[in-house]
Amino acid sequence: MIKSESWNILDPLKNEYGNIEFFEDYYERIKSIVEYSHIPSKVFEQWLWAHHDKIESINNYGWLEYEKIHFELCNWSYYQLENINIINEAKDYFELRSSYDDFDYFCCTEEDLNHWKEKGTWITPPIIIDVDSLGNTPKYCELKNKYQLVEGYSRLGYLHSMLTIDKLGKSKMASTHEIYLMKKI
Repeated sequence: MIKSESWNILDPLKNEYGNIEFFEDYYERIKSIVEYSHIPSKVFEQWLWAHHDKIESINNYGWLEYEKIHFELCNWSYYQLENINIINEAKDYFELRSSYDDFDYFCCTEEDLNHWKEKGTWITPPIIIDVDSLGNTPKYCELKNKYQLVEGYSRLGYLHSMLTIDKLGKSKMASTHEIYLMKKI
C-alpha cells in the first residue's frame, strides 16, 4: 500500500492517547495550506478527517495526490446514483440501509430525519469518485465501475429506501440530490 505525501500531510494530529484533534482545529490548520484550500470543508469533515486512518480509505484513496483532485458540487438524479460501486467492506451495511420501507428504521439525527421527510434527500452531500479520471490505479485498490462511493454509505442506502417509501406514498423523494464529485484534474 502506497501513501502519497499529500495523504500524509492531510493526516489529523493525534495526542499522546491516540485521539485525533478536533475538526475545527484540523480544518483551521489544513485550509491554510494552499495546495489543499480547494477541498470543501464538508469533504474534510465527513471523510478526510473522520476516516483518514481507515484501511479502506488508505488502500483506495491514500495514493492520490490531493493537490490534483477536484471536488465539484453536482446534482444527480436517483438513476445516476443507483449503480454507484460500493466497496466490499461496506456492502452489507449499505444493503441494510437500502432495505427500509419506513422512516422508523432510519438511524440518524432528528435534523437529518426531518430533512429526509420534508425534502426527500440528504443534508450533507456524499462523496463519489470518478474512477475513469484517475487513469491507472494500484492493483490493491477496489476502484470499480465508472463511479464509486467514497463516503456516505448510510445516506446512499437511505436514498434507495427513499425510493421504496416514495412508491408506497409515504413521502416524496427529491428529483435530484447533491453530491461531491471527486476527480483527478
